[in-house]
Amino acid sequence: MQEYDNNRKQAISVVESLRAGIPTRASTRELSDLRPSLTKLIKQDLAQLAQGNIPQGRLVWGAYGQGKTHALTTIEHVALDLGFAVSRVSLSREVSCHHLFNFYGRVASAIRTPNSQIFGIQPALDKKASGDLPDSRIQEPNRYIHPLPAFVLEDYFYTTGEEQDLLYGDLMGTRLAMPDLRRIHRACRGEPLPKVESNFGVKKHGSAYFGLMADVIAWCGYKGWVILIDEVELIGRLGKVGRLDAYQNLNWLLNWSKTMPYPIYTVGVVASSLRSDVWFSSDLPGSAKNDVSQIPELAAQKLGQNAEAEMKKFFETAISNQCPTTEPLAQGELIKLLESLVELHRIAYAWDAQLDIRKLIQHIGSQPVRTHIRAALEALDIDYTYKEIIIPEANNLVEGSVEEEDGFFQENEQE
Repeated sequence: MQEYDNNRKQAISVVESLRAGIPTRASTRELSDLRPSLTKLIKQDLAQLAQGNIPQGRLVWGAYGQGKTHALTTIEHVALDLGFAVSRVSLSREVSCHHLFNFYGRVASAIRTPNSQIFGIQPALDKKASGDLPDSRIQEPNRYIHPLPAFVLEDYFYTTGEEQDLLYGDLMGTRLAMPDLRRIHRACRGEPLPKVESNFGVKKHGSAYFGLMADVIAWCGYKGWVILIDEVELIGRLGKVGRLDAYQNLNWLLNWSKTMPYPIYTVGVVASSLRSDVWFSSDLPGSAKNDVSQIPELAAQKLGQNAEAEMKKFFETAISNQCPTTEPLAQGELIKLLESLVELHRIAYAWDAQLDIRKLIQHIGSQPVRTHIRAALEALDIDYTYKEIIIPEANNLVEGSVEEEDGFFQENEQE
C-alpha cells in the first residue's frame, strides 16, 4: 500500500509539472528520453570532465516548444546522478550574462548537489576545515585572476555565526564591502587583509568567483560544476555593447577558446530565432548589419584584433556541429511519450485512462511537443471529469508568450 501511495504521489507530481509546463527531474525519469543522441553527447563530455579534462560546452538550438527545456532537465538529472554539482538558470529581465559577476550570483545561488534538496554548497563546505585547503588547488599561486575570493573562503573557516553567514553570502555573489571584509579578516585572523596589486573590480575580476566556486565544488568531492542556461536567445534583447559582453562571457564559460582552467562545463539552450532575427538579420534598429559581422567589428574597435578573432570563432562554433539542433520528434517517439503520459494520468487519479494517441496526433497536426502534451492532458482531464472524450483544438491551448516589450534589459553600457 505504501508503494502504491508513493507511486501515485510521484505520478501526480509529474502530471502537474507537465500541466504547468515546467519539466522536473521526476518527469525526466518517468518519461522517455526525447533526445537520446543529445544525452549521449553530454555524457561523453561529462566523462571528460570527470577525468580532469575541461570539455568545450554546447549550445542546443531549436524552435519554441520542441523540447529544449525538457532536454535541459534531462541533462540536469543525468549530471546530478553522475556526481556533478549543477546550476540551472533561465535568462530573463533579472538574469542576464553580460555582467559576469552579477550572473555569477544567480548561478552560484542555484547550485544543486547530488542527494541534497538544499541549494548551495554550504552543507558540503561545513564538512571541511581550513587545514584541508592545501589538499585543493585553491591556494595555488595565481590560480585566479584576483585572490580576493580565496581570502574570503579561508576566512570563512575562522568565523562563526553572522560573520560566517556574511562571508558565505559573499562567496555566493552577494558582495560585502571591502571595509567589512577587512574588518572581519582582522577580527578572525589578527592581521590585516593581505595587500594585492589591484583592487577587486566586479566587471574585471568576476571570473575569479567562478573559478573559486568550481574548485570548491571539486574540493568537496563532486566531479565538476555543470552550468545549464535556458532561454539564451534573450541575449538578443540587450544593446550592442551588452551583447558583445554576453557573447564574450558565454565564450569563456563554454570554453570555446580553450582557456578555461576550472572544472566547469556549460550547456545553453537557444531558440533558433536568435540566429534568424539577430545574428543573420539586417533589421536591427539603426543598423543594416547583423551580429555575425557587427559584433566582431565592435570587439576590434573596443578590445583589439584578438577579441575580434575570438568573436568570429564564437559565431563559427555556435553554428557548427558542436552545437546540435533539436528536430521535431518522429511520430514513433511522440507516441511513446504520450502513452507514458496516459499511464501516469491513470496512476495519478486511479482511473482507467484511455486515449487514442494516434488520433490525437493527427488532430493536433504539426505542432510543438509541448502542444501535444497539453492537448493530451486536457483530453484526459475532460474524460476523467465529464466522462466525455474531446480532443481540443491546437489553437485553443494556452501558450505562454515568449515576447518581451522594448527595453527588456536596462543596462549601463558604460560599465
